[in-house]
Amino acid sequence: MNYLTKIFIGACVVCTMILGITFLAAKRQRQQRSQPILYQDNINQLKELCRTKYQQSLRYLAYANFARRDSAHLAAELFNAMSHADAIHHANCRHAIEALGGKYTQPLTTPTQFSHTTTHLKNALHSKITTHCNQMPLYIEQALSDNNRYIARMLTWCDASDVKQILLLNTLLNDSTTPHHHTFKVCPTCGDITWESIATRHCPKCMTDSAQFFVIKLSKE
Repeated sequence: MNYLTKIFIGACVVCTMILGITFLAAKRQRQQRSQPILYQDNINQLKELCRTKYQQSLRYLAYANFARRDSAHLAAELFNAMSHADAIHHANCRHAIEALGGKYTQPLTTPTQFSHTTTHLKNALHSKITTHCNQMPLYIEQALSDNNRYIARMLTWCDASDVKQILLLNTLLNDSTTPHHHTFKVCPTCGDITWESIATRHCPKCMTDSAQFFVIKLSKE
């Protein structure tokens, strides 16, 4: 084998290696680009829910401050608990978006329009029912159809918390025997809200130790 033949064979080997590396790199890049597309519906839905939860959390905190000034202490405590819960939902949704390869930008907010506390309770109830009935069933079904149980579980936690909030809002609006002052506890993992007096040792939804719960108690002063 002469010198030129060796050079030719060596060049062929080098070219083959370069082509192989280029092919593998292109294949990996296509796979990386295709991964977000696989869950693009989940990402878009999570972004919409994330924006909703962010806006609701700020709105309910404003409602809580207004209710406190209006001496509606139980409503203030409930709004404050709901604000904490929705902030947890927002954080969970944002983490899920990033885990799926998406990017999220917080929405711009508008000033809260204040009215009577009863009107705020009704507005909050309408908003929660709309989310529970119109958004969550589609989002959970999409996550299940994509076999994405991580997202489905997180959305189910969120929906269960919203259902609890709907019940608490209805109770406050319709039950005249509701105590005038009470304390709520909020699970820091899934956002479940419960009365402090009936809280279990662990969250019944995500098993978080109740010692880690947020205690929502506003002063009457």
